Amino acid sequence: MWNRSPSIFWGIVLVVLGVLFLLSNLDINLNWNIIWPVVLIALGVWLLVARVGPGGASADVDSAEARDGLTKAKLEVAVGSGRIEVRSADIGDQLFRTHIEHAGTAPEVNLDRATGTVRISQRLDWFAGARRLRIDTQVSDAIPWEVRCSTGAIRGDFNLSTTSITAFECRTGASQVTLDVGAPKGIVPLRIEGGALTVNIARPAGAALKVEASGGAVNLHVDGSHHSGIGSRDWRSPGYDSAADRYEVTISGGALRVNISAR
Repeated sequence: MWNRSPSIFWGIVLVVLGVLFLLSNLDINLNWNIIWPVVLIALGVWLLVARVGPGGASADVDSAEARDGLTKAKLEVAVGSGRIEVRSADIGDQLFRTHIEHAGTAPEVNLDRATGTVRISQRLDWFAGARRLRIDTQVSDAIPWEVRCSTGAIRGDFNLSTTSITAFECRTGASQVTLDVGAPKGIVPLRIEGGALTVNIARPAGAALKVEASGGAVNLHVDGSHHSGIGSRDWRSPGYDSAADRYEVTISGGALRVNISAR
């Protein structure tokens, strides 16, 4: 309980400090040369216990919802660091199903049927330290999806090749992101932002694509060509400007390694 509830700790700290200041105002002699080191030691012990304590025990979360007439949907993932796998599949009349392995704060899975938004989120616990997190999610390939994620450092595998996507956006840390998409319908933005990034994108042969990569150091490999340097690097496939169905790829971060290929 303790290492999962920092509010309990801070509540105790405030009560203790309040009592000490009250005693001081009542002219009760207090030796602050002893009190402050004790407070600092207690805080240090709390931080250590929070990182190595029993809160690291693993647990599972499973969730699924029926499609029930939804014609499009959106997946939002807002978590810390970990492994994320999202793939489109034939899952019958289900909208999605997800299996999450975690330690520390339990992620929540919610569906807003009014907007068709599936949200997987995890409360940030400043004192929990690095905890295991693995998300394995399947989304129905019977309807188009918009996918957005806001994460810490992740290894993210998004295989959406059997469905239609309307947009993909991932704001992350120092991460490796792999994205596999099907044929575009209309103009489809793909945006990835982060720190040190390795990005791999695969699309069907002949799918029109434009990529803009910007960062401190850019290493861009696309359809057999190589572009590297500091700042921005752009590339577009033949016939991109006249294509009605196309991908607009924007990648920005610190050090970038980007591989884009056709399958």
